[in-house]
Amino acid sequence: MRENGRSMVEMLGVLAIVGVLSVGAVSGYSKAMLKYKLNKQAEALSLLINNAMQLHPPLAQEGSESNIYSELLSKLNLLPDGIVLDSTDTKFLTDMFDNHVWFFAHSVTYGIGYEFGKHGNRKEICRNLVNVYKAYADELQRIATARHYISEDSGQSEVANSDTYYGNNYCTGNLKCIKNITFDDIDILCHQCNESSTGCRFYVHWLN
Repeated sequence: MRENGRSMVEMLGVLAIVGVLSVGAVSGYSKAMLKYKLNKQAEALSLLINNAMQLHPPLAQEGSESNIYSELLSKLNLLPDGIVLDSTDTKFLTDMFDNHVWFFAHSVTYGIGYEFGKHGNRKEICRNLVNVYKAYADELQRIATARHYISEDSGQSEVANSDTYYGNNYCTGNLKCIKNITFDDIDILCHQCNESSTGCRFYVHWLN
């Protein structure tokens, strides 16, 4: 008598196909979610630098310290969606990738610092930052990546490697210009922020 049904080999084949399709679906979903978050981050950082550049001149005239900017932007409801005040230290903000963002001041130079956490996708995030701030090449003095480490001798943070591109009004001589940056240049600039590196930061500077 003939029995209806599938053999074990057929069932294993079906399961293998389902498994391959499931892996492909998960991979596609992960890529789509990363792209969505990168787009949201780009919108948020663009709004953040706009708000910061408008806010800092009057604060600078009053001699206010840059470490109050994060809390002040939060109190004024000027923080974009996806960027929140850090729950443990109000000098810092936290973005949708759980990276630290903060404001700093050096003499007449103001800026935003961005420190990458120990998660994946750091190179993609770094590329995203470059593309966001490339649109501000007329207003910025420079953008830079830097890899920091703690010196065993001094116990202080030291810079192991850095790379810099300058804004349109400051790019003279042999300096590298933000406006001329290529995809390959961005890859080199962001290389030190890959998944295996530690202490990588991204800096954006503008003048008072």
